[in-house]
Amino acid sequence: FGTVFFLVFNGMMIGAAAGHLFHIGYTTTFLSFVAGHSAFELTGIALMGAAGLELGAGLIMPGALTRRDALRLRARLAVPLVYGAGTLLTAAAFIEAFWSPLPAAPVLKYGVGAALWILLALYFIFAGRDRAA
Repeated sequence: FGTVFFLVFNGMMIGAAAGHLFHIGYTTTFLSFVAGHSAFELTGIALMGAAGLELGAGLIMPGALTRRDALRLRARLAVPLVYGAGTLLTAAAFIEAFWSPLPAAPVLKYGVGAALWILLALYFIFAGRDRAA
C-alpha cells in the first residue's frame, strides 16, 4: 500500500505544481524545462513503483511459500528493476542539472525530449530480444 500511496501522492504533487505553473502563464517555461529529462525520470519512477509492488505482492500473496521465501523470490525479480530505474533516475538528474536550465529555444528542448522518449521506447521494444539465427 505504501508504493501505491507514494506513486499517487507524487503524481498529485507534480500535477498540482504543473497546474499552478500553467495557470500563472509559465507553460512554455515549465514544459521546456521538463521535456529533456521527463522520459528518464517518469520511466524510472514507474519502474521503482513496479519494484515496490513486486515486493509487496510477495508479502501480501505468498502462495504456498512462507512470506520470507516469497519476499526473497520477488526480490530477485525486483532488484533488476531497481538497478534499471536507478540508472534512469541518475541520467534524468544529470539532464535536469546540466541541460534543462539552459536558455535554449523551447523547440530544441522539445525535440530533444521527443528524441529521448523515442530512444527509450525503442530500447524497451528491442532490448533483450534474441536475434534470429
